[in-house]
Amino acid sequence: MEIGSFQGYVAGVLGEPWQSVDGRLASRLLDQFLDQELVAAAARRKRDMAIPLDPGKRSAAVRAMLEKVCGPPPTPSAREIDRAVAERMKVIDPERVRVRQMLLDTEAEARAAERRLRRGADFVELSRQVSRAPNAQDGGSLGVIGKGILPADLEEVVFALRPGKFSQPVRSPAGFHIFQVLEKIPAGHPRRSEVERDVRRELTQNDARAYLRQCVDRLAKEVGVRVIPEHLWFPYNGRYSEDHNGSK
Repeated sequence: MEIGSFQGYVAGVLGEPWQSVDGRLASRLLDQFLDQELVAAAARRKRDMAIPLDPGKRSAAVRAMLEKVCGPPPTPSAREIDRAVAERMKVIDPERVRVRQMLLDTEAEARAAERRLRRGADFVELSRQVSRAPNAQDGGSLGVIGKGILPADLEEVVFALRPGKFSQPVRSPAGFHIFQVLEKIPAGHPRRSEVERDVRRELTQNDARAYLRQCVDRLAKEVGVRVIPEHLWFPYNGRYSEDHNGSK
């Protein structure tokens, strides 16, 4: 591996000069870069093309190669899912609300938005037009939240709203919020269908990560990876501090 390729990768990932990156972050990025190089080396044996240096294209290319090199990851068994769901169903959730918000810079802007809502403006469309919240284009959805998530003064306003109603402008350090509650979910056991969906997704993701990590470790042992600290501009303390053949 040429050190210049890794330096270009670091700069591309972080959007800043590679010289300014601290050792811990640079070590993690080098581990990531070497993992990708291992996958690419194994893929080339299968006559696949080399991976690009651009971080976004590189990640997509590596994901495509991983399944070819490692095979499809396992899926969680029905027994695993049922056991995890049963544990989650023992938990009693607090009262929750499904809510969305607009965020405006000034009280005048917030009052103007409130007047438009009272005249019948659609919350989602108005959010796209005037809100500066990061998710404004999605209608400002905050999803389902329970008590203790929002600051106390905002929480009091949100949980006092009836479904379908929106609040007056509420000030916070971020600006002026207008909240709309879409649904109130009373305290109680979670919905089994939602729990099963979340458990299935989480177990699938965790199993896939563990499987692919084992695959990359196996490739590293087959190829043999050695990092020479003298060739780096930072103190390396990553997973390849010792090569996978056991030598220093």
